[in-house]
Order: sequence, then C-alpha cells, then structure tokens
Amino acid sequence: MARKKDRTTIIFVNNNQNSNKPIQVPSSYILHWKKYVFGLLGTFVFLLGMIIYLSYNMTLVESSKELLSKQLRENKKEATVLDTSALKKHYESIDKKLLTINKFLKARGIKTIVKNEGGEGNSDILSVEEIGEFYEGYLNKMIDYVAFTPMGYPHFGAITSGYGHRENPFTGENVETHKGLDFRGKRGEIVKSTASGRVTYAGRRGGYGNCIVINHGNGFETYYGHLSRILITEGTQVKAGDNIGKIGSTGRSTGPHLHYEIHKNGKIINPRSFLTIE
Repeated sequence: MARKKDRTTIIFVNNNQNSNKPIQVPSSYILHWKKYVFGLLGTFVFLLGMIIYLSYNMTLVESSKELLSKQLRENKKEATVLDTSALKKHYESIDKKLLTINKFLKARGIKTIVKNEGGEGNSDILSVEEIGEFYEGYLNKMIDYVAFTPMGYPHFGAITSGYGHRENPFTGENVETHKGLDFRGKRGEIVKSTASGRVTYAGRRGGYGNCIVINHGNGFETYYGHLSRILITEGTQVKAGDNIGKIGSTGRSTGPHLHYEIHKNGKIINPRSFLTIE
C-alpha cells in the first residue's frame, strides 16, 4: 500500500474578513524551501541570460546587415564607375570614326551632325544607360542622313561621259556642258534610286526623254534620264536601292544608257564625288 505523504496546513488570516482559508502543501516544501527558492532563482537567472544573449546576437546581426548593405552599395558604385570608364574608352574610338564619317558628308555638301553631349571629352554622363541613349539617338540621325543623301551607283555600268565640258556627241564639233554622268547599259536593265525620298516627277521631260526626279528632303534632288520604262509614279515614297526604272535611249540620246544628275539646293553638282565615300 502506498504511503501517504506528510502535508502541512497553512492558514492565511485576513483581518478584513471573518473567514480564513487553509491551504495544504507537502511538508517537504516547507522543510526544503531554500532548495526550491534557489532552483527558481537559478531558472530566472538562466532565462534572463538567454534573453540578454539573444538580444546581443540580434544587435550583431543588424549591424552586420547594415555593414554588408553599405559594402554592396559602395561596390556597386565602384563597379558602375569602372564600367563607364572602360566604355568611354571604346566610345572615344567610336567618336573618331563618326567624325570621319561627318568629314566625308561635309565634303559632299551634307550638313554634319553636331555632337553636343556624351562621348569624348565629356565627364558629365556617368551611367551606361545615358551613354547608350546618346549614341542610339546620334546613330539614328546618322542613318537618316545616309538614307536621304544620294550615294553610290544608280546602275553598275561603266561611265561613258563625265560631268562638265565635252564634245557634242551628235556632231563632235562643238563643246557643250554635260550636267551629270552617263552610265553604259543595255535596254531594259534596272535603274535604282540612290537615296530615299519622294518622286516629284515621272514622265517625258524634253532632252531627258523619260525622266524621274526624286526629292530627298534635305536640299538634294536626283535626276534619272533616257529611260525606256518608268516603274514608279509621282508622289511615291521610295527607299535607297528601290527599282525605279529601266535603261533606254529616249530623248536626246545616241544609244541606250542612263543619264544621272544630282542637284543641291537647286544647283547642279558633280555626282562623281558621291559614288563612293573615299
């Protein structure tokens, strides 16, 4: 049979009330109270220590996060500056090439593109995005200039008559002024536009015979004469390299060939310098 534990009765007396409330507790609690008190105190001290330790560790974690974040910001800033510095070296090389292209354009009477920001000699733009946006806009302008400026051959045939003074091809006696270039070709061979623009004339035009005139919107006009057939109509928008007609011998002509002229601001100029960029 199990032994009954000894119990001690504790009576709490309340002066303001008539009733007393007895409480029974094991006698061992009374005899060994110091052991229990020290146990509870030890538990309290341990929990307090854990709270302080965890709080200290949280402070260290927050400090480490802040330090890491600062280092990442500094590294990102340094990386951006280094990337931009390296890119600018490449852009300086691009600048020189663009200046060379502008020089060729200027030699042909074409308005050059003025650089007013970015590239060589400018340190205000620091981000890769800003530098890229500048050059994208710059190159888009360059594309427009090239597209709408007469360049190259309207027909790949030998030049049989140049720009300037020449003997009269019909009599061989008098000297006359030839306003363009004549390209050898067979009847029916394709003639191409040398630049983008709008067709302002397509039809019979005196000594030109069947003739096409294209206005390129920047002071330039090109003339294509002696055609056997016209493949476009007035008002048509054409692009550089489009087929616009076929070689013939209409008008004042001694045989099948293409007569080609370039006009700049109403003045006839020599097309030969526009055949290549050299």
